[in-house]
Amino acid sequence: MKTPLDKDLNKVYESFNQNHNHLRQKLMASLPDRFKQHKWAGRISHLLAFTGGTIMKNRITKLAAAAVIIIAVMLGINYIGGSPDGASVAWADVLRNVEAAQTVTFTFESEGHNENDGHDWGKGVTRIKGPIRRYDGTIGHRCADGQSNEETMIHIMDLSRQNRLIMLYPLKKCAYTADDYHANETLLTYDGLKKDFRDATEENLGEAEIDGRKAVGFRITKDDGVITVWADPDTALPIQIERKANDGSGWITLTNITFGVELDDQLFDMTVPDDYVTVNMSTDETTVPFELTEKHLVEGLAISARSRGGVFRTRFMGGRPGKEAMDKHVKESLAVARVEDAFSGTIAAEYVRRLPEGSEWQYMGEDVTLGDASKPVFWYRTPNSKTCRTIYGDLSIRDVKPEDLPEVPWPPRRK
Repeated sequence: MKTPLDKDLNKVYESFNQNHNHLRQKLMASLPDRFKQHKWAGRISHLLAFTGGTIMKNRITKLAAAAVIIIAVMLGINYIGGSPDGASVAWADVLRNVEAAQTVTFTFESEGHNENDGHDWGKGVTRIKGPIRRYDGTIGHRCADGQSNEETMIHIMDLSRQNRLIMLYPLKKCAYTADDYHANETLLTYDGLKKDFRDATEENLGEAEIDGRKAVGFRITKDDGVITVWADPDTALPIQIERKANDGSGWITLTNITFGVELDDQLFDMTVPDDYVTVNMSTDETTVPFELTEKHLVEGLAISARSRGGVFRTRFMGGRPGKEAMDKHVKESLAVARVEDAFSGTIAAEYVRRLPEGSEWQYMGEDVTLGDASKPVFWYRTPNSKTCRTIYGDLSIRDVKPEDLPEVPWPPRRK
C-alpha cells in the first residue's frame, strides 16, 4: 500500500527522471567557473549520476534524489550572495571594481617617524575624479630636536597634465605651483596602493566586522610592508585600507571610502586666488599681490631665526660658500620644514630680487643670536647710494658706510 509520502516522492522522481542528465548539465553549466572547481561541484555531479538510471526503485534512493535537488537549489541560491566556501568576494572582483571607479573619496590618515627626520603625521579628506586628486587637511612635523608645526592645506594634482600641482595654504594666503611634479606622496597614496594591489599576491582573511559593517578581508604582503584591504561583500569595493611598514616606521589608513560619488568640477579648479602670494616651483617665479617693502625683508629674517631656536640661518640670498656651509644650510632647512618659514623667506628674498639693477647685498648672519645689536646680519646697497642699509641681530636697521662694515672672506652678490 502506497503512503502519501510514496506518492509525493514518485511525483518528484518522475519529474526528475524525465531528463536528469539534462538537468545535471544545465545546473553545472549555470555555475561560475570558480564554483565548478569546488569540491561541492564534484559531489553534486556524483550524486546526480548516482540517483539516475535504474537504481531509483525504493524510498531511500528517491529521498536521496529529492535531497540532491534541494541541495543544488540551495547552493545556487547561496552563491548569489557569495561563494560556497564563505569567501563572498574574490580579490579579482575588488581589483576590477577599483580600477573601474572614476570617482572616490576617503579620509586619509598617516604617521611616520625616524631618528633623523623626526615625526610626521597627516589627516584629511582626499577626493579623486578621473586623473585629478584633491586633498584638504593638515600635515604636521615634529623635528628631532622637539620643534613641531602643523599646516592646513589644499593640494590638487592633475595626472593628465604631467602631474601639474597646486598647493594652497589658506591661513597664510600663499600657494606653490609646479607644472611637472612627482613627489607628493599624500596625493599619490591611492595610486601607489592600486599599483601594489596589482603587483602583489593576496591572502584571503575571511569575514569580519569593520566599524559595524560586514566585510571581507585581504592581506597583500610587500617587501617593505603589509597592506590590509576590507571590502564590502555586496559591492566588492574597499571600505577600509591599511598599510603598515615592516620596520614600524609608519602607517597609512584610508577610511570612509565612497566610490561613484558626484564631485563638482569646481572642487578641482587649479586657479590660485588673486590675493595669494604664488611661487612657481618650476620657473622659480614669485607673484606678490601687494607692494614689497623693507619690512618684509626684516620679518623674513626674524621668522627664520625664531624657527631655528633664536639663531639666524646659515645662508640667505648668499652667505658663506662651500659644501660644508651648504650641507649645514640644507640640514637646518629640513629640520624646520615650516610653511611660515618658507613663505616669509620667499617674500624676503623677493624683496631683494626686486632691488634696482646694479644693487648689491651680502648675508653675514650665520649663527648670530637674535637680539644681538652688535652684529650685522644682512646689508644691501642700491645704485648711487653711499651707504648700506644694514640689518642687525636685534632687527634694527642702520645706514652704514661700506668701509665700516665687517670684512668677510667672500664678495657681495650683485644684481
